[in-house]
Order: sequence, then structure tokens, then C-alpha cells
Amino acid sequence: MGFLDYAVIVGYLLLSVYIGCRFAVKQKNTEDFFLAGRAMNWWPIAISIFASLFSAISFIAMPGEAYNFGCNMWLGGFVSIIALPVMLFVFLKFFYNMRLFTINEYLEGRFSPKLRTINSLIFLLIRGVYLGVVLYATGILLKSVFGWPMWLSVLIIGIISTVYTYFGGMSAVIWTDVMQFAVLLGGIIGIIIVIALNTPGGIGGIWSLAAEHHRAFDLSPESGIWDFDLKQRIVIWVWLFSLPIAIIGPSTDQMNLQRCFSCKSYKEVVRAVGISTIGQLPICFIFYFAGMALYVYFKILHADTLPQNLNGDEAFSYFSARILPGGLRGLLIAGLLAAVMSTISSVINSLGAVFVKDIYQPLIKPGQSEKHYLHIARNFTLLSGVLSCFLGISVDFIFGGRQVPLLEVSNVCLGGLGTFSIAMFFMGLLTYRVNAKGMLFGLAAGIPVAIYLTFFRYLLVEQENRMGFMYLSMITLLVIIIVSYLVSLVSGRNNPLSSKYVIWNRYFNKMEDKEDCKTLMEGASE
Repeated sequence: MGFLDYAVIVGYLLLSVYIGCRFAVKQKNTEDFFLAGRAMNWWPIAISIFASLFSAISFIAMPGEAYNFGCNMWLGGFVSIIALPVMLFVFLKFFYNMRLFTINEYLEGRFSPKLRTINSLIFLLIRGVYLGVVLYATGILLKSVFGWPMWLSVLIIGIISTVYTYFGGMSAVIWTDVMQFAVLLGGIIGIIIVIALNTPGGIGGIWSLAAEHHRAFDLSPESGIWDFDLKQRIVIWVWLFSLPIAIIGPSTDQMNLQRCFSCKSYKEVVRAVGISTIGQLPICFIFYFAGMALYVYFKILHADTLPQNLNGDEAFSYFSARILPGGLRGLLIAGLLAAVMSTISSVINSLGAVFVKDIYQPLIKPGQSEKHYLHIARNFTLLSGVLSCFLGISVDFIFGGRQVPLLEVSNVCLGGLGTFSIAMFFMGLLTYRVNAKGMLFGLAAGIPVAIYLTFFRYLLVEQENRMGFMYLSMITLLVIIIVSYLVSLVSGRNNPLSSKYVIWNRYFNKMEDKEDCKTLMEGASE
């Protein structure tokens, strides 16, 4: 690392903190802090949605996936494109018109206050673990570049991200996301350019060589993508079965919805979400292509001089630390920091919204002033930042040395926990029959299944005998759905008001009027 590298990194970090402090004076209440005053235009929201969900995991894991296995995982992005019209014009419109602060308010009307609290706690746990995985991903690269111990990398990035989110709230999160998106994209393009200049045929040569060595796309019967084998990593059937989740998931994800609720109109939401969803395919492909380029560089062009025992995540880190020229190395590290800081700031802002609006305000200190709740929101932001650092170190302890690719670490952690939340919205939105008691029994039945699959069919078995990670959450979801429905059938009728929250109800066609939506929410919670 030379002076130019450090100058790029320090300049980026200082600019991030400056943006956060600049928006501090505009935070007058919780609506400003959590939803940017509901006054944002579509284009920064579109960039922010992509940047916050992209994260450092994707920054390293997508190239690592292509390096290790090829680009078949990229094809899963088409599921979001297929799901987009229904997700956007049915489910997301349904929630946007309710004028919510958090998605958990819906669960109180559909089921009960208890399930609202349960899902709030699940969200806090899911995103807390997610923060740990993101910081773990960052530590992998910074350890290679700087030689820092994992805990130091985690602390530095966690603290800086927390500071600008504490001051600027959602406005700071969104505008730093815009800057960070440009930086992270520039960093990965730098890798591709350097390798292309050293590859016969340039970009085309990278593609040809990678394809010859099965690191492009492989849809042949021999690839296993068409199999029903539970040990197969990637199978097309799981993507197809998960289409309903792709429809409901983004419209019930608090991080995504907070940005949508920050838009000044539903028309802005349509533009932001549509462009972000469609744009993710070409942008993500750039990162997969970088993995193909790394494979060509390590395994073909320099097979005699470079280490050959590295997995994709390690090859990315090695190339960044030892081969990239000065200046570009700093840009790449800044790109990684942009990815992780974008995610951390988004997550801790969402954690604050859920804690204040779903737990603290209704259950602990109701009836307080907006100034009081804004103070609590900022304090919880600080606490979330501290906990994220602890969780990042914990994830390294759990997964370190187990030879689990980073993309799978992310899917196992988020999929295993997120299944419980998805199940509640899935059954609440799509069925009249399922009631609060049935939902509670379904969630309880899913816990031992998720623990058994995650630990005894994945983490604690040898790599070649692991169940395909895409199956873990799918099986748990099916158990929750079946048990919740059966228990509801024998436990009595639902609250009549709750049927108005089912997407098929004729009342949905009349929900254009925002005051009607507000009245519906208030009436169901009485």
C-alpha cells in the first residue's frame, strides 16, 4: 500500500462522515430520521436500494462464486425480474398506501400485537447477524491488504459507519449510498481492466478462456442444475419454487420498504424499485465477470508463479493486496469499504426504526414526545453499531476454518432466520384461514427444523456431504406453512377485521385513499 492508496481511502472515509454530519441539522423528528421526511425523488432511492442490499458480501462473494463454480448463480437474478410486476403493483402498492413506519405494523392488524413483537425481534436478530457477516467479509480482505487482525478491521469500519448514520439518519444513508455505489463499481472495474490488459484478446479473451474451463454458464444435464438432489448446490427448481418469496420478500423487507416509504409519491417508488431491480442484472454480472477474470489470471495465465490452493474469496483478496497497482488498490479497498458501510448504515437505521416504532414506543414508553423518540433512535443506532462489531468477530469464530464460501455464509445466516419472517407475511397476505394461534405453532415447529438442517445437515458435516444450501430455508418454510395452516383449521375462526389484510380481499381495490388505509390500521389495532 502506497501513499496514493492511503490518500484515496482516507479521502473516501472523510467524505462519508462529512455527508452524515451535513444532514444532522435536518433531523427534527423520527419521520425525518427514519424516512427522510418522505420527500425523496426516485433516482437516489434506486441507487440506495441496490447499494445497501449489495454489501461487502456481494463485493467479494460474487467474484468468488464465479472463480470457484462459474456464473450459474447469477441466473437467479431473473427470478426478481419475473416477480417485479406483481411485487410492485400489488404488494408494494398495498403497503405504501398504508403510510407505515415499519412493516411489522401490518402484522398487528392481520394477526396480533404479539406477532408484531415477535417479528420485530426476528428482524433485529436477522439484521444483527447480517451485520456480523458483512463485517466478517470486510475483515477477510482488509486482513490480506493491511495485515490487520480481524477484530481491528471490524471495529474501524463499524465505528465510522455508525457515526455518520447517528448524525444524518436516512438522508445521510441514501446520499452516501449514491457516492458509495460509484466507488464500489469503480473498484471492481479496475480489477477487470488490469487483467484484460494482460490477457490475449482482452475482455473477449477472458470470456473465452473462462468458458473453456467451465467458469461461465453451464446449463447442461451434467451441471446438476436440473437435478432434485438435496446435495446439489444450485438447482433451478428451488428458484422456481421460490418465486412467491421473490414477490413477497422485497415488499416486506424493512430495509427496502424504508427507502420506498421515503419517496414522495408512489410513482417515484415504481421508478426507483423498477430501475433498481432491472439494473441489478448487468451490474451484478460485472462482479461475476471479475471472478472469471481472476480465474483466468490465477489458473491459466500465471499458474506457474501464483498460489494454486486459494479459493475464490482468497484469490480476490490476494490479487487486491499484492498485484493491483498503486492507486487502483486504494480504489478497490475504498470500493469494499463503500459496500460494507452502505449496508451497515442501512441496517442500523432500519434496526432503530423497528426498535423505536415496534417495541419502545408501543410497549416501553408510549405517549412520549417526538424529541424523546428521536433521542432514543440515535442512542439505539450507537448500540447497534457496537453490537455489529461484536457479531462480526463472532461470525469469524463460527465459520472460520470450515471452508464455507462467503456467498453460502450469507445465504445460510439470512435464509435460516429470514424464513420465519417470510412465512408470517406469506400466510398473512395470501390466506384467510391462518390465525394468530396457528402462526405461533407454525413458527415454533420451524425452529427445531431450522436448527437441525443448519447444524446437522450443513455446518457439522463434511463439505462433500452437505445438503445444498438453497434447500435449508425452503424446507423450513414448508414446515411452517403446513403446521400453521393445519393448526388454524382446528383452532377456530379468524378475527373478521384481519381478513381486510389479505391481498385477495375486495377491500384491496379501494385502498387508493390513504385516509381509509390509516383508519383500517387504527381499527384493527383497537
